[in-house]
Amino acid sequence: MSASDLFDIVDSDTVWDAWLTTVNLLDMLERSQRLAGLYDFARTREMISSIYRTAELHSIDRGACKCGLSEAEHALLRRKIMTFFKMQLANLKRFVY
Repeated sequence: MSASDLFDIVDSDTVWDAWLTTVNLLDMLERSQRLAGLYDFARTREMISSIYRTAELHSIDRGACKCGLSEAEHALLRRKIMTFFKMQLANLKRFVY
């Protein structure tokens, strides 16, 4: 198993799982001296935090949101959030090799 295989998101993962996986890889890469100055980790961290706050605001993992969006709209929002985390992981994994 390669190091990048440890940082995968599957369909059964929750948004919290996806967030945690993404942040763990980000933390590891951010602390690497080899990557210092090559990537804007702070901006990436801000984007990840913003998306996760949206997920929490809509109770995506709990399904108890009272914002007025339909169940289908919440499902679409969840899918977009998970896609965001998958894309962030794919982007960060380029630094693993």
